[in-house]
Amino acid sequence: MWLFLDDIRKDATIVHNNVRGLGPGVGKANNWVIARDYHQFVDILKNNFNHINFISFDHDISSYDINGKELTGKDAAEFLINYCMDNNKQLPDWFVHSDNTGGNKNIRQLFTNYMYRVEGRLDKMVDAYGYVNGNLIYNI
Repeated sequence: MWLFLDDIRKDATIVHNNVRGLGPGVGKANNWVIARDYHQFVDILKNNFNHINFISFDHDISSYDINGKELTGKDAAEFLINYCMDNNKQLPDWFVHSDNTGGNKNIRQLFTNYMYRVEGRLDKMVDAYGYVNGNLIYNI
């Protein structure tokens, strides 16, 4: 299963095509599950983690907690990392497709830091837009 976290974009072909992202083959895959907000993301993750191979993240996802605090793709990424740590799971492959440059960078740094310092899958700290099939992706 591939999980696409995005509140607005119709599907993954908008960000994974021949111009950007991971290419047109990825965007046209028929096994994408779309989470439109933080809460859907958490539900899908909790109920399907062992079936999730890849997650594509947006940052601004129009989500709020019960007190009105905004929840972003970074909050979803933090939930994912905590879930992996709590359940002794490896971080699935990921890509950050957000157009919000600051938010995009925050999510990327969170994942690469976790992969370097906790999982030990990276030899050094890097700035990459994603990690797919054992390879870092350096462009959006």
